This record gives sequence, structure tokens and C-alpha cells, in this order.
Amino acid sequence: MLSNTWLGIIACAALAGCTNSWIENPSPSTRGLVNDLRLEGFECNARFSEVECVEIVPMRNKQPALCDSKKGCIAQPDVLIYNRYHITQVDSGIPGLTHDLIEKTDDKWIGGSKVIQN
Repeated sequence: MLSNTWLGIIACAALAGCTNSWIENPSPSTRGLVNDLRLEGFECNARFSEVECVEIVPMRNKQPALCDSKKGCIAQPDVLIYNRYHITQVDSGIPGLTHDLIEKTDDKWIGGSKVIQN
């Protein structure tokens, strides 16, 4: 039982050390791009092979209320739209950038988000 615990700890430590080397030492243009996104209100986190930047304050898309003669008007939850960028770097130091949008229903905590554009 104790050996399984140690094997798990060693596996986690090995995976944590497997990030691409450019994330720890990016080129000046990649570093500038990440810094610009942070200044524009994005939160950036390093992944194993990319940096993911997600907008902190989303665009709020108001939904119309559903009205009927029995219950009156029922307010619908807003749809929150976040911009998300994935930044990679090729060997020459030039950053690669992909953009998508995340759509999330305001009142749902589980299962309320989806990627709507790639």
C-alpha cells in the first residue's frame, strides 16, 4: 500500500517536469503576446504544451423572458461568452495563436459551458 503511494507521487512529479522548455523560457515575442493579453484582462495559465489565456470578465448576453398567460413572464439566465486563446511556440520562436469562444449559462455550475467556435 505504501509503495503505491510513492509510485503515485513519483508519477506526478515526473509529469510535472514534462512541460515544454519554451514555456519556462519563451521567446520575446511570445512573452510580449502573453503580457499584452494579461493587460487586456485575460488570465493566462501554462499547460503541458501551450499557454491558455481566458478572459476574466465575460460578455453578458441577456436572454429574453419567456411569457405565457398562465405563469406570466419568467426571466431566463444570461449567457456568458468568454474569449479563450491557446498560444504555442514553434522552434523559431514565433508564437502560434488559436482562438475560440466559450459559452456558459450564468446559473449552471455543472455542464453549462460549451465551445462555440474554433
